[in-house]
Amino acid sequence: MFTVIFESSFKEKEAVHAYLASALDLPEHYGANLDALLDCLGDISEPTLISLIRMREEGPLARWFDRLALTLMIAARENPSLDAEILFA
Repeated sequence: MFTVIFESSFKEKEAVHAYLASALDLPEHYGANLDALLDCLGDISEPTLISLIRMREEGPLARWFDRLALTLMIAARENPSLDAEILFA
C-alpha cells in the first residue's frame, strides 16, 4: 500500500485524519488524533509506505505537520511493515 499526504492539500488537521482513515482503512474506532494514529499504524500488517510531502513555508498547520511527521517516523521505526518518508517540496 502506498499513501501520499501533500501538506499543501489540507487546511485542517481533521481533514488529514479523515484522509488517512480512508486511505489506510483505519478502524471505525480510530480517534482522529496523533496518539490514536500511532496506535493504528502499529497494527498495519501489510507492507505500507506513507510519504509526507512538506512545504518549506510556515503555514497555519506547520507545527502540527511537524508532529505528524514525528508520529509517522516513530510508527515506522516500531512496525516493520510500515515505512515513512518525509520530503520537502
